[in-house]
Amino acid sequence: MRSGWLGTVLVFALGVVAAAGLGEVALRAFGLGDPVLYDNRLAYGYRPLPDQTRRRIGGARVHVNALGVRGPDVAATRPPGVVRLLFLGDSVTWGGSYVDDDALFAAVAARALASRGVRVEWLDAGVNGWGPQNILGLVGESGGFDSSVWIVTALEDDFRREKTHVGEVPYMNHSPRTAWEELLVLGSYKVVTAYKTAKPAADLERLADENLATYRAIAEAGRARGVRVLLVWHPTIEAVAGAAEPARARYLGLAPQVGAAALDLTPIYRAEGKDLYVDGLHLSAEGHRVAGDAIGAAIAPLLAAPNG
Repeated sequence: MRSGWLGTVLVFALGVVAAAGLGEVALRAFGLGDPVLYDNRLAYGYRPLPDQTRRRIGGARVHVNALGVRGPDVAATRPPGVVRLLFLGDSVTWGGSYVDDDALFAAVAARALASRGVRVEWLDAGVNGWGPQNILGLVGESGGFDSSVWIVTALEDDFRREKTHVGEVPYMNHSPRTAWEELLVLGSYKVVTAYKTAKPAADLERLADENLATYRAIAEAGRARGVRVLLVWHPTIEAVAGAAEPARARYLGLAPQVGAAALDLTPIYRAEGKDLYVDGLHLSAEGHRVAGDAIGAAIAPLLAAPNG
C-alpha cells in the first residue's frame, strides 16, 4: 500500500517537472526568458543596457546599440553630411518587443527621408514606462547623442506620470533564470498595479502643468544645441474615435513658443479608417508604418528650412 502511494507521488512529481519543462520550452519559443536588460541611474531612472540583441515576442528582433538606444550601430559622433534622428518618448516610441527594429516608426521615418536623398541615421531612445522627466534626464546626461533632429512623441498618459524608477516597472537589471521567472514578474506587476488608484484630480492637474514645463525644457535643450525639434502627438484609439485628450492642444501649442515644429497624428490615424493599435495605445506594425511615413514627411521641411 505504501509503495503504491509513493509511486503515485513520484508519477505526479515527474508529471509536474515534465509540464514545467514543456512550459519553459513553449515560453521561450514565444519570446520570454531572455528579456532586454536595463540599468539603474539617477539622471534618467533606467534605460536599456548597451550592446544587446534579442529575439522576443513572435521572433521580433530587438537590438540595443553601443549608445544604449534601440536601432542600428552608429558612431558616437555623427558623420559629416549625415542627419541623425533621435526619437524620444515612452513605450509607444520604444515600439514594444513584438515589433521588429526595421518596422518601428523611427526606422520607417528614416527610410522615408532616405528615399528623398537624405543621408540619415536613426536612434530610438524611447523607453517603456518613461515620462517627460526621464527624457529630460537622458538628454541632459547624453547631450542627445550628437543628433541633428529630436522627435519627441507624447501622449495623454505621459502628462500623468512622474519620473519613473527601477522597481516601479517590471523591467530587469539582470537576466531571469527561467522564462517562468520572467512570466512571474510580469504577472506580479499586473496584480500589484490592479490595486493602485489614481491621484486626486488636483494632483493630476499640477502634475500635468509640471510635465508641460518639462516638455518645454526638453525642446529648449534641443534648440540650445542647434537641434531641430519635432513635437509629435500620439492619440489613443478612443481619441481617434473622438474622445477628448486635454493635454493635446497644450502640448502641440508649445511648438511655436520654443521654435519647434508640431505633428498631430490624430487626423492621420483617422484618415486610415482602420485599427492601427494592438491594445488601444500601442501601435501594430501597420500603425508604425503610418506614423513613420507621417513623421518622415514632417521632418523633411525642417531639414530644408534655416535652423534659426
